[in-house]
Amino acid sequence: MTQLEQVKKAVAFLRKKTKNFQPEIALITGSGLAESVPQLSNKITIPYTTIPGFLRSTVPGHTGNLIFGVYKGRNIVVMQGRFHYYEGHSTKDLAISIRTLKMLGVQKLLVSAAVGSMDMKLKPGSLCILKDHINFMCNNPLIGNNHEPEFGPMFFDLTEAYDKKMRKIALAASKKAKINAREGVYFAVTGPNFETPSEIQMFKKLGATVVGMSVVPEVLAARQCGVSVLGMAWVTNMGCGIAKTPLSHEETIRETKKIVGKFKTLLEILFVKL
Repeated sequence: MTQLEQVKKAVAFLRKKTKNFQPEIALITGSGLAESVPQLSNKITIPYTTIPGFLRSTVPGHTGNLIFGVYKGRNIVVMQGRFHYYEGHSTKDLAISIRTLKMLGVQKLLVSAAVGSMDMKLKPGSLCILKDHINFMCNNPLIGNNHEPEFGPMFFDLTEAYDKKMRKIALAASKKAKINAREGVYFAVTGPNFETPSEIQMFKKLGATVVGMSVVPEVLAARQCGVSVLGMAWVTNMGCGIAKTPLSHEETIRETKKIVGKFKTLLEILFVKL
């Protein structure tokens, strides 16, 4: 089965389950942020495990549901948990969910993630609004998907991978929600281990602000098919060598729980303003 056939099968299943609900905005929640989703009316929750062709989320802090609903007149779909390269999925398959969302009608994608910071002005609890990224995963979800024009062109521009207008709105919304936020560059690594102190210093010299193990495959798939992207990276720790204590996923979950309320407030503003 081709990926296009997989996506069409998933779309047909979801349209039947949601009575042809057409979402405009999609949100992907990062580690520990599943409970930050604003209260949606007419909510329909569909586990990933029931959707044909969808991958399985295996990481703690990633619930594994697709949630459809309405927030103040805006049709929303939420990926409550994501898929990672380090889970053993091929990068090619990481594009399935994004392409499914696009085919359902999504025009704007909000990507959130927990990250380590290399900028002392962005300490734990702060938000980095992504203005660009550096792909150090040495792989790309678009490889091998060049025969399906429905997914978009093989060669496309990434001058504005992260929508400038949406970034401006997000910065203003962060201020209103009393969140320390700055723009920065996301450095994508494969994981699952955290980085070494020397790697963190190298990333800084290359122009990165924060580092994480996701986001970029989703953004590439979204931009290829014409979906506008807003990237929001929550700082849960300082990078290795900057942090004074050893890093752990448990710390990531612990720190994200502290900002769930603020992120929910931010999303309530963004769902209306975007």
